[in-house]
Amino acid sequence: MNKIDIVGLGEVVIDWVAELPYYPSPDEKIDALSENYFPGGVTANFLVAVSRLGGSCGFIGAVGDDFYADLLIDDFKRENIDTSLTIKIEDKTTPINFIMIVKGEKSIIQSPHMQTTKITISDLDELYIGNARVLHTTLIHQKITEKAIEIAKEFDVRVTIDLEAQIALRGWQVLKDVLLSADIVIPNKKGATTITNTKSPQQAAKILVKKGIPIVIITLGKEGVLITTKEFQKKIPAYEVKKVIDTTGAGDSFNGAFSYGYWIKGWNIEKACKYANAAAALKIQKLGARTGMPYQSEVLQFLREIDINWD
Repeated sequence: MNKIDIVGLGEVVIDWVAELPYYPSPDEKIDALSENYFPGGVTANFLVAVSRLGGSCGFIGAVGDDFYADLLIDDFKRENIDTSLTIKIEDKTTPINFIMIVKGEKSIIQSPHMQTTKITISDLDELYIGNARVLHTTLIHQKITEKAIEIAKEFDVRVTIDLEAQIALRGWQVLKDVLLSADIVIPNKKGATTITNTKSPQQAAKILVKKGIPIVIITLGKEGVLITTKEFQKKIPAYEVKKVIDTTGAGDSFNGAFSYGYWIKGWNIEKACKYANAAAALKIQKLGARTGMPYQSEVLQFLREIDINWD
């Protein structure tokens, strides 16, 4: 079996995306500015970001037994993502998320099929996980995730967790064992403040590190990211762009680019975060979670033009 840099365990979906002039009031009908559908899903998007930058990766997860399943698997293959453990589940429906974009900012209605169209613990392959450098996951299916992380730890595979708010709502007591098994936790601002019951990302990050997570990197949207370890806390500002078209997938693009820089290229945390901020800045200038995800040459060109300190 060929060694893969990063394996992702989690979700792959279809995104139906509508651009709106504003959010409608109850019982109001408005005309959308555009309507499109794209391959999506937090973990799947993350892997596309890694692959486009040059990392090898594979997806562990499930699709339904329908037209959209074939579309998603074919798209993975076009993006050079291994689908050995991407499983079609008979008589299940591939999840479809509905995304509304107003002035570039997204709101997402998540499919209930994300909870039911899933692999089982027996579908996990120890050698597939054990041959990777990194296991990246979102905790959407916690029992399956716990087993995958247990396997990763047996093989000394690093673990990174993307913690979003709807998962953080489960609470620290439910999530603490799995979060404390991570080498890096990358929550968004809402996820970090929810899991710690705080209002400040700075305070939330310090609490998480004090509890035993080695590195916490909180994504702050247009404000950039906040790095926290036992040794220091530092904000890395986002790069400005002329126009924000769609923030969907910006965090996934950041996470993928950070993982590529930190785990595969071996850069320090700050350099990897700057690189990842650049990838996210390029992504948000196009509609669709993956459409604007850049290739290596595009990120480097952007950085050399905008950051005189980049080397």
